[in-house]
Formats: sequence, C-alpha cells, structure tokens
Amino acid sequence: MGTFDEEKKNIDEGDELLKLLESQEKKAAIRKTEGIIPLLKGLPIGTIVIAIIVIILGAMVISLASNIAALRGEIGEIKGIKTQLAEMEGRLEKSGREKDGLRSEISRLNGEIENLKTQRREAEARAQQQKQQQVAKKKLAQEKPKSSTQEKQKSVPTRR
Repeated sequence: MGTFDEEKKNIDEGDELLKLLESQEKKAAIRKTEGIIPLLKGLPIGTIVIAIIVIILGAMVISLASNIAALRGEIGEIKGIKTQLAEMEGRLEKSGREKDGLRSEISRLNGEIENLKTQRREAEARAQQQKQQQVAKKKLAQEKPKSSTQEKQKSVPTRR
C-alpha cells in the first residue's frame, strides 16, 4: 500500500513516474546509439517500401536523363554526318558526270589517234612507194647512161 501524506496523495506514485521517465530516457538513449535500425523498426513497413521505391525511381530518372542527353548528342552527330553524306553524294554525282565526259573525250581522242595512225601508215606507205619509185628511176637512169655510153662506144669508130 502506498504512503499518504496529509493531503492524502499517494507519494509512491511520484517515485514510480520518475522511474518510468528515467527508463524511457534510457531507452531513447539506447535507440540513439544503435543507429538507423531502431529508427526503421519504429516506422511502418509501407513507408520504408515507398521510400526505397522513390530512391530507386529517382536513380532511374537520373540515369534516363543522362541517357537522353547522350542520345541527343549522338543525334546531333548523326545529323552532321547526314549533311556530310549529302554533300559527298552531290560531289560524287558531279565527278561521275565528269568521268563520263572524260571517257567520251578519251574515246573521241582515241578515234582521232587511230585515224592519225592510219593516215601516217598510208603516208609512210606512199613515201616508201615513192622512194622505191625514185630508186627504180635512179636505177633506170643509171642503166640508161651505161647503155647509152655502150652504144656510143659501139657507134664511135675506133681507129686502128
């Protein structure tokens, strides 16, 4: 039984409250020294799960944002490459047309060269014929004077 003072209050009750408060303070101090685990134990499981999901989603959003930035950079590079490719295609078509023009010019020049070669061969053949004719004329010319000198010798009376 509790002790009562003159006003009929229970004196032991105050001591019990003090002891209860001291024990709660000790428990709080122990909780503070233990770290995060007691804090998590004090929270409801749903709150912990939601917090973990929010953290994971935040990491995913950051990762996606960096991937999107990288993709935008690559798209810019691809656009640059496309413009370079279009320029190169234009130059390639132009060079193809020039190549075709040069081929036709080369074939025309080859035809002219062949014509000149045949004309030269014909001229050489004519020159060869003329030389042969001249040589033949010279031979005839040389033979005629020999024969005429022989005839002169025959026609001229000799004195004996």
